Amino acid sequence: MRNFHLFGAILFFSFIFFTKSTFALSPALSEDAQITLLTASPGDELYSVFGHSAVRVNDPAQDIDLVFNYGTFDFDTPNFYVKFARGKLLYKLSVVPMEYFMAEYRFDGRAVFEQVLNLKQIEKQRIFNFMMVNSLPENAYYQYDFFYDNCATRIRDLADDILDVQWFEYPGIVPEYLAEIRSLLNYEFAYQPSFETFRSLRDMLQPFLVSMPWSAFGIDLALGLPADKVATVQDFMYLPDEMLIAFALAQHSDGRPLVAEHRLLLQQTIPLSPAGFFTPEKLFWAVFILAMLSFINRNISRIFDKTFFSILGITGVVILFLWFFTDHLTTKINLNILWAIPTHLYYIWVSDYLRKRKTGVLYFRIVSVLSLAMLIFWPFIPQGFNSAFFPIVLTALVKSLPYGFHIPYLSDYLAHER
Repeated sequence: MRNFHLFGAILFFSFIFFTKSTFALSPALSEDAQITLLTASPGDELYSVFGHSAVRVNDPAQDIDLVFNYGTFDFDTPNFYVKFARGKLLYKLSVVPMEYFMAEYRFDGRAVFEQVLNLKQIEKQRIFNFMMVNSLPENAYYQYDFFYDNCATRIRDLADDILDVQWFEYPGIVPEYLAEIRSLLNYEFAYQPSFETFRSLRDMLQPFLVSMPWSAFGIDLALGLPADKVATVQDFMYLPDEMLIAFALAQHSDGRPLVAEHRLLLQQTIPLSPAGFFTPEKLFWAVFILAMLSFINRNISRIFDKTFFSILGITGVVILFLWFFTDHLTTKINLNILWAIPTHLYYIWVSDYLRKRKTGVLYFRIVSVLSLAMLIFWPFIPQGFNSAFFPIVLTALVKSLPYGFHIPYLSDYLAHER
């Protein structure tokens, strides 16, 4: 019993110490203080193309105007790119003066939109205390996940945990409602959010990648079946523009609107770059044409085949690495492995020896049948495929046929005629 009382006393004094420390760290906000959600429009680089979210605490009476930003990472981190590829890179919550935050987006020519949250005084203080405690060096770092733990989802979770928010299930809204949203927010979306009822995490990325077809190709190559789950309103908020809309429509549990006021702080001044002419789809249709032309000559065809199937094999190895050796949740169960097959690296380089052996013939027959099945059932495959994958699979089909079914080359016909 004595130990129990001692334990209780320790807990009590720890709580008192923690509470005093928190309030020492976070001064009491005045009645005029505002907590706002900042949304930055998409930029021209891949790391900025999906926009950005941050929290602002503005209290002129206390000379406080700070931005809490969950999207900070350090390029000087040891093995930065290895950690990023494996999903082990740590992001952090940083705190900067509002003027510094605005200067960055003014320089980039990107829009910044502000939503003033409709909060009671105690709710303002709780959020401020929470942000200050989480910005401490021992609390600031977290393991980033693009879909489930990023600069936007951290703010969504804060609203859920501290404010008991009721989110409006807006995936069911008709598309015409977007005009009313625009009018309400006075904010021109760089990429128009879609209000289709059933959207996957992958689908939601596409409008942002229209001007970056090569980035879209790489992302579709890396993402597996988990990225094709139908998104809920909670899932939507991994994208800052989507969270902006969700906040505009949300309410507190007592019926108060979550947002009291909307402000456009910066206009977009630099237009986003258009997509270039040289796209993956055009390239791989050109590759398919070259594949057909290569049948004219056996030697040329063999060189093409070794190059093409080697690239597919290497791609398959990368897919397996992302699937089994990283912490990324959405690169698992990647059905691109059905055409980017790692074993191509072995069979295409020993094909000259295996061409007349059962193992080699059987292997390429399986590749042919698998490729044909993919092309036939393309619209029904549950994973979303990039349009540039179609000519790749078609090329794999036509180039595996001679190995699996002993289809002669055009040069063989010409030699026979002579």
